[in-house]
Amino acid sequence: MTIQNSRYWIAALLLFGTVQAATNQPGSKREVLPDAVTPVHYRIDFTPDIKALTFKGTAEVDVKVNRATSTIVLNAADLVIDTAALSGEASAPKVSYDKKVQTATFMFAKPLPAGSRTLKLSYHGTIYRSPAGLFALDYQNPLEPQKGRLRALFTQFENSDARRFMPCWDEPGIKSTFELSATLPEGLMPLSNMPVANTEKRPGGLQHVRFATSPKMSTYLLFFGAGDFERVHRTVSGVDVGIVVKRGDTAHAAYALDAAAKLLPYYNEYFGVPYPLPKLDLIAGPGSSQFFGAMENWGAIFYFEKYLLIDQRISTQGDQQFVYSVIAHEMAHQWFGDLVTMAWWDDLWLNEGFASWMASKATDHFNPEWKVWMQSLNSKQSVMQRDARDGTHPIIMKIDSVEEAANAFDDITYSKGEAVLRALESYTGEDAFRAGVRRYMKKYQYGNTVTDDLWAEIGAESKAPIAQVAHDLTLQAGVPMVNLLSTSCADGKTAVSLNQTHFAIDATSTTARVWHVPVKVATLKQAPTSVLVSGEAPTQAVAAGCGPVILNAGQGGYFRSHYTKTGLAALAAHYPELTADDQLGLLNDTGSLANNGQLPMSDYLDLTTHVPANADPVVVSTLSQQLTGNDFLYNGLATQTAYRNYTRGVLAPAFKLVGWDARAGESANTVNLRAVLIGSLNQLGDPAVIAESRARFAKYQTDPKSFSADARGTLLGIVAVQADQAIWDKLHAMAKATKSELERRELYNHLGNTESDALAKQALALVFSDEIPPTIGPDIVRSVSNHHPEMAVDFAIANWDKLVTRLEATSAHNFLPALSGSSADPKTIDKLNQFAAAHVPANARQDYVLATARVRYLAKVRSTRLPEIDRWLAARPRS
Repeated sequence: MTIQNSRYWIAALLLFGTVQAATNQPGSKREVLPDAVTPVHYRIDFTPDIKALTFKGTAEVDVKVNRATSTIVLNAADLVIDTAALSGEASAPKVSYDKKVQTATFMFAKPLPAGSRTLKLSYHGTIYRSPAGLFALDYQNPLEPQKGRLRALFTQFENSDARRFMPCWDEPGIKSTFELSATLPEGLMPLSNMPVANTEKRPGGLQHVRFATSPKMSTYLLFFGAGDFERVHRTVSGVDVGIVVKRGDTAHAAYALDAAAKLLPYYNEYFGVPYPLPKLDLIAGPGSSQFFGAMENWGAIFYFEKYLLIDQRISTQGDQQFVYSVIAHEMAHQWFGDLVTMAWWDDLWLNEGFASWMASKATDHFNPEWKVWMQSLNSKQSVMQRDARDGTHPIIMKIDSVEEAANAFDDITYSKGEAVLRALESYTGEDAFRAGVRRYMKKYQYGNTVTDDLWAEIGAESKAPIAQVAHDLTLQAGVPMVNLLSTSCADGKTAVSLNQTHFAIDATSTTARVWHVPVKVATLKQAPTSVLVSGEAPTQAVAAGCGPVILNAGQGGYFRSHYTKTGLAALAAHYPELTADDQLGLLNDTGSLANNGQLPMSDYLDLTTHVPANADPVVVSTLSQQLTGNDFLYNGLATQTAYRNYTRGVLAPAFKLVGWDARAGESANTVNLRAVLIGSLNQLGDPAVIAESRARFAKYQTDPKSFSADARGTLLGIVAVQADQAIWDKLHAMAKATKSELERRELYNHLGNTESDALAKQALALVFSDEIPPTIGPDIVRSVSNHHPEMAVDFAIANWDKLVTRLEATSAHNFLPALSGSSADPKTIDKLNQFAAAHVPANARQDYVLATARVRYLAKVRSTRLPEIDRWLAARPRS
């Protein structure tokens, strides 16, 4: 599943028999179902009332009674069971519910002996307006807007919402086969994991649709959808691959279909196990979620439109890179997660970290010019900042409840998981790593695993002992730091002394202090040498050649690199000669250590003067975003003007090279850089950029077709930030008038992303209006939080009872902390803590701990590091 991470600035972001402790977790309080009865096969038949937002269903579940028991316990949430019967039993069981742990218990008059039975249930439930369980998305009719809005149905079951659609054993480690059928209005296209096996006409303009039986899988991967859809498809490696869109959007599906057609055979070859289902649908739904962007349902991947569709009129180069990576991520899940599934949510990273890593690998394979691995260094930088603060957790974390499981869908699981996998692949070697993954897939297909199962298979193929390194990185929270102690050169070789300590923003963030860290050390322009560094005792290495020493050469490792003052100065002096990856790594490490007070801010600022204007676009983009992030912390300070003058001076030469307008043959990353630089200079108050932006916006109003998608996207984004009332009103009119759901969501987000307090309040006034679909309202609040985090937090708290109805249950606890992402106001900490105490269960407050740590960190940077910047700026010669 693809989550929507909060915005990050580098400136740095119970009834009887219901539940039992898991037998494999001594002393655990894990909320799992008793294993006396387990399912084998489900036959689910349901009828939705699409207008009334309710549904009725029947379930016939073939079960195995593993040992004598008087109860059958399964999961059910917001369902009412109308009748219940068990084959072989003359009387119906008594039914009781436990809303707290979301279970239904069936109690029988006498113990059931071991054997096979069929549990027959009829029940009814709710169709939700937010993406959880069976839910509805409304959208403007794109072909006949005068006829009003249309409604489509979809399901979202991860992490634990299949229980809102059917009574079931809703745990990832309990796999079954599924036979799904539904009664629907004729004309709607039905979708599920498997192809339609049979369709019958029913009276009243209805159809009864039965899907083929699924393979053995977890409940959270089951899917159903229905709506006024169209499907474009082609056969790839014997699989019917399709893109499903709302009617009228087929032109926007071509990019996704081409990507999927390339990725499927690539994954077949990499994993060594061919995709096993007869079809694979990628399904686009209008709207959005605060918890996820796409979901890897086996054979029926659901995406919100932003994550799948490319409209050549409005989709930028950045959009295309983003969509490709999300498609690659979700398709990788068809193996990692669907074919082989973690046994419990503790090992969620086996799904998400691997899908993120695999998506980068596949996207880089087909699009090397995007330099995906270099771009991923910024995700690693972001997650390392989180991993060093209070609120972090190990990649593999103890999870007892579904609330805790929802908290695990975060950047530790995704981005740190990806970074650690890249480090381990670099350590073992690419061929051995892939051979181990293939062994794992073949051995555990259709089954469940824990992480050590994977290490065992990779270890069987690798000469490098992987288990110790892997355990340190996945079972311990925190960031190791490798320190350069000394260097000396003789006979064309450099002797290097290193040790390992702990990079911490909050010293109590983790008890871990020692890791076994694979490190690649190199001198300038020489091949690296590998060494394993662990603990504070010095470790010696010998690098080929003489010259400045680079730690983490190629930037494949997961650690902070801390240089001596002379070592850092030598690298800064030779900065243009470093590879682009190492330039970016040095910039990120130095900036982070300086913000944390472990280096003087002058070291980082001196380094910024060495970044060439013609450096790789990813490097220049990162520099621009870092400097602009610091500017946010200057808001309200008298010294902001001096900082802005310096920063604009740093960025101006790079902007002069790329200019306002695209040039023939330029790379996609250069296009992206142009957007970043224009946005940064606009944010920094550059009068020429602001004036030109407004002039171009006036032209756009009269001649929108003269703007490319990239030029349009950049323009609308930046004018929104500096908008006055007239510009904001024009953007608002565009949002109301567009027929495109993709564009509608984009424009309403722009309305919230304004520096003006008054306009931000006008945007918030739209959140509960009938003007917008329910799922867009929370997006607007998130957009307002970019420039006004305290305003967004206050609004959410004041309107929580209404706002929470527009959030899915799995994300509600995480929404408020995300709004504080750019806040440096200590008062925000009290607001978050008071709200959590009143509204959030104690076991679901991880994001609140993280958010308050982030606010403390940014407040500290503002109070202690910005004065260092001011002194450095004051000491610079005036030009």
